Amino acid sequence: MLKINKFFNFKKNNLRAGNETVRVRRSVALLRLLLLFCAGMLLSSSMPPLNWHLAAWIAIVPLYWLSCEARARTAWLNGFVWGLGWAFTGFFWLREIHPAIPYAMAVVLALYPACWAMLVPVMHRAVVVPNAVLAKGYDACRSYSASHAREFLLATLLACWWCVMEWGRAGALPWNYVAVSQWRNLSLLQISAWTGTYGLSFLIVLVNIALAVAIKNGWQGWREHKYRRPVPLILALTLLMLTIFASNTIMLQQKPEKHVVFDVALVQGDIQQCRQATDQQAEDALQVYLQLSREITSASIIKPDLIIWPETAVPYPYRGAHPLCRSYRHKLFRLIQDTGIPLLIGTIDFEDLPPGTKREPGTLNSAFLFDTNGKIKARYDKVHPVPFGEYVPFRRFLPQWIVSRIDMKRDLTPGASFDPLPVYPGVKAGISICFEDIFPYIARREVLSGANLLLVITNDAWYPTSSEPEQHLANAVFRTVETGLPMLRNGNNSASCLIQPNGYISDCLFETTDTSGQRRPDPEARGRRAGVIRVTVPINPKPTFYTRYGDVFLYFCMLLTSAALFSALWKWRLLRLPETT
Repeated sequence: MLKINKFFNFKKNNLRAGNETVRVRRSVALLRLLLLFCAGMLLSSSMPPLNWHLAAWIAIVPLYWLSCEARARTAWLNGFVWGLGWAFTGFFWLREIHPAIPYAMAVVLALYPACWAMLVPVMHRAVVVPNAVLAKGYDACRSYSASHAREFLLATLLACWWCVMEWGRAGALPWNYVAVSQWRNLSLLQISAWTGTYGLSFLIVLVNIALAVAIKNGWQGWREHKYRRPVPLILALTLLMLTIFASNTIMLQQKPEKHVVFDVALVQGDIQQCRQATDQQAEDALQVYLQLSREITSASIIKPDLIIWPETAVPYPYRGAHPLCRSYRHKLFRLIQDTGIPLLIGTIDFEDLPPGTKREPGTLNSAFLFDTNGKIKARYDKVHPVPFGEYVPFRRFLPQWIVSRIDMKRDLTPGASFDPLPVYPGVKAGISICFEDIFPYIARREVLSGANLLLVITNDAWYPTSSEPEQHLANAVFRTVETGLPMLRNGNNSASCLIQPNGYISDCLFETTDTSGQRRPDPEARGRRAGVIRVTVPINPKPTFYTRYGDVFLYFCMLLTSAALFSALWKWRLLRLPETT
């Protein structure tokens, strides 16, 4: 209890029984934490399934307000509680894998906003308050009115620091960055062609901090009967308006390029998933996909140029030795022979090792492209397996009872090639399997290798009732704007659609009617269906800035953040010098 009281800055002489001050301060502290938790929930509400996009522009305001003048450890706690509210609600869909995962994941992910918030008071003192004022003590700092330039610089640095923290979890799970809250806002998405998702995250956080500064100054001015213009907020909103204006201008001035058009049959089987499928379940899945494929090729007015099945549509390896695998190969061959249409499928496969190799062949999550003769024309092996889903990190160090709960009896081997697949004359598709479409580096490497179409085969049926499929789609949309290429997605139970280079979802297997009576694509709809989608692919697309140079904007943020931290340390050193002389 003493440690908790010390953390909340309770003095020892206030701990005696019956002291009402202690109760009031404890109540205020708890209300502060409740407010922060709700503010974190507000950010998650801006993501699917609620999609309250405007909430993202104010969700960080309470976190900054309560942290800018606090101690670093109190600010860390503020960020941690805010992060719990955001991560627990935003990633609650993980309960469909195991009920305990959202709780454990929330604790881990909350560390990132906690680290961001911890540096808020540090940067505030280093940037906003001069040394001469700091030396006079707390009251002088409270009454000091910073210049507009210092306040805007602070907002810029904190927005950069937020981008750096988002990058910190990019290698494991770059999911639901702040930018993803605007996945339907085409006017803002276009900035990703230059900055990636970090540019939009920067803008949102910048507006949040500038708004918090404006409210804080307005409150202080009201108490002192003074008025201060919200110049940092005006500058942030001006930058936002310029971004929207430039994005709309670019979209209006886009000229049609030379392109090739081909028709693709997407097959969405909506097969329920299980960790260890039985022979009957595998046979049923095969029959569903064969039947849907035959129906769409015979019923469609236009003969498709390609048939696509999603990731591991049949839960047995195509090249396996099991009798069902042999039946799988035979029936697939018959389908291709009867329809005369190339086929692309997702399947589990095994490494082809040179003769004499002593180790066991690795297991791969692959995409096979078959020609009209039923032969494997090309393949892609997934380069980024899912941690704790397709492999267990640090398996040898984890207790066996933990491994047994998450183990799928195999660790997938990552692929090594980003070469696109020639799915149609003039069309080279950069393949992404499962959640690979949330990683910018994969799409970028494939485009640099010659891809002019992004093609995703995925399987979100592991999450049959939650918001995961829609969140997955929202994160994937950014790859189209970053690369300037269309994306064709095929899922087992959702989001089988076509996304244009500007992020607009133009076609889908399902449609819905909006309030005006107009029909529009409904990628969030789930169910069993097959359909033909016409895809327009640029022949020689002009690479975007992001494709050419990558995360230059992120490196700029890293540079500014490093400079700010160095300045803060130097300022602290100068303040300490008089005490040591």
